[in-house]
Amino acid sequence: MAQRMDRRRVPGAVQALAAVTLAAVLGACGGGTHVDSGGQTESVRAEATTGGAVSTDAAAGSAVADGAGAVPAGIDGSGLADCEDVSKITARRQGPLRTTQNYPSGFAAAVVDYGGQFDTYGGYWLDRDRGGTMIVGFTDDVETHAAALAALPPSTEYGDVDDLRPLGQRDDLVLEVVQVRFSERELIAAEEQISAATWDQDLGIYGYGIGVKRNRVTVWVENPPPGGLAEIAAAVPSPPGLDAVCIDLTITAPSPDGALMVLPDLSDPDPVVECWGAPPMPYSELIDWQPVDEVDHPAVDAFLEELEARQTDPSPRPLPLGDWAVVHIGDDLAWFVLDGGEWEELAAVERRGDRWLWAGESSGRRCEPAVVLPEGLGRVEVHLDPDNLPSAEATEVTVLVTEQGCANGREMGDALRGPQVVETDEAVVVAFAVVPVAGGANCPGNPPTSVTIALSEPLGDRAIQDGLYFPPKTVTAESP
Repeated sequence: MAQRMDRRRVPGAVQALAAVTLAAVLGACGGGTHVDSGGQTESVRAEATTGGAVSTDAAAGSAVADGAGAVPAGIDGSGLADCEDVSKITARRQGPLRTTQNYPSGFAAAVVDYGGQFDTYGGYWLDRDRGGTMIVGFTDDVETHAAALAALPPSTEYGDVDDLRPLGQRDDLVLEVVQVRFSERELIAAEEQISAATWDQDLGIYGYGIGVKRNRVTVWVENPPPGGLAEIAAAVPSPPGLDAVCIDLTITAPSPDGALMVLPDLSDPDPVVECWGAPPMPYSELIDWQPVDEVDHPAVDAFLEELEARQTDPSPRPLPLGDWAVVHIGDDLAWFVLDGGEWEELAAVERRGDRWLWAGESSGRRCEPAVVLPEGLGRVEVHLDPDNLPSAEATEVTVLVTEQGCANGREMGDALRGPQVVETDEAVVVAFAVVPVAGGANCPGNPPTSVTIALSEPLGDRAIQDGLYFPPKTVTAESP
């Protein structure tokens, strides 16, 4: 059954790096009209269905882009476009914000209050790649809306704005008005009809939403059955038609067949491991951190700029100074860590075009390098059953295995893979994995599964170890 989601919230995905929590919801999604510091308003246009191209011709603000409305063959001939093939509408002017900053809520509230009066309002959002420029969409006369927005004062509803100069006379706000094809009300109505017709069907759907940056209804789909996308397309009302919808499609690898074989060669001192979501790499590289002040790279420059800014403006949360180090710098993503013993701070910057921008940060227990699992398998926690601890004479060991990922609190049943067991003179090394739940899932906590492992000889003084960590981690009666 599909998850009926808040229409402005992308479904959560399992990530090693927690997303940055923005201080104000309104500041995270808005839209507007471009106003320079001199108070002169410039209206521009963008047509979402043609890739978000922007015209600087204000007189053409209400024109429809050439070719708009053509329905592509879409994914598997369904007529539904892949969201990755639909460009986001982007700003043409650079805004004043760091990636982690937001405007006062009073700015966005004024825009929402104004836009909500019109059936032609297409929503608002921030272009984080362009300094947080606020973009507002309308399906009709952008010139008129741009002028009206420029004359509006900020809202005082949230009490976070003292300077009530109009939006068009500020140097702390950049807004653009763009033309979109579909209004927010049209998209909301289409999303509600699509979800009502498909949410209880086995079509691989796990979420619905409104993607204002693409001016589309977004349907999240994983591993659709044959003909599934065509059934979704058939549920799209006309108007607005298939042009108003895109599919965020995930095709997952099937789980490996046969017995679980995931343990590395136990004699290998440098297996490939992963941690923090950084790309898999040899263990020796993962632990060989370099201090940030010894690395010359634009990603480091972007990280240090944000770190310095957080000392005077801690939004969205303080970021401590200290001996930060580079974990990994890839083509498009760089990871940084502040080692605090059992706890660590982690931060990341990512390349967007020719710039490196802040991607987020998190803090938590020190990451333990883990052996890379094959595609189609997820991780589990393993600990001893406290009610059935093994003795030295035991020829069987009972462990409790708990799925790590979000799984709706299910019993693993046949989704559990393993154990793989390797016995040595010093240890009994075990490994388990699980076939994850397809699509979105809730995270209420998962029940443990009891598994009894037969040994080739009495346990003796050997440790029981989880071999999917490196170095292998001793399994205890306490949940990891």
